[in-house]
Amino acid sequence: MALLALVAWSANGQSLPDHCAILPTSQGSALIRQCSRGSPADVSGFWIPSPSQVLAVEQRLPELLRESGHKLKFSDSYRQYVGVTSHGKKLIYLNSFPGFALDHSSDRRDWRTTALTVCDGGDVFWGVEFDPVDNTFHNIQFNGVA
Repeated sequence: MALLALVAWSANGQSLPDHCAILPTSQGSALIRQCSRGSPADVSGFWIPSPSQVLAVEQRLPELLRESGHKLKFSDSYRQYVGVTSHGKKLIYLNSFPGFALDHSSDRRDWRTTALTVCDGGDVFWGVEFDPVDNTFHNIQFNGVA
């Protein structure tokens, strides 16, 4: 089904930036199991956001990061997306990490299909929830430092 969805996205002419991936719903539980930052709570299920929904998030991210007060290079980050149903509401969860995290991954996992979680690491590892109904961000969380 995921392959079919990818073909449909290509047919619609929508493509995601190279540093973005929509994860399969089977990775949702792993993605929200962050060990040094908060993540969506009371999740009852997962769903696959559309490329246009993810592009809406992407379009608003630079402003969110400026307002956060953290000095992050948006262009250096990789971003994983999964839809979550939290408190009965459909949200999009974003997991962001720097490219160097892929160099240090012990199993060299495929970040486009497998959730990547890192304990500690500082504010270059972060996540946020996005409400696609009203296009607002909620609960931005940054990893701690060991």
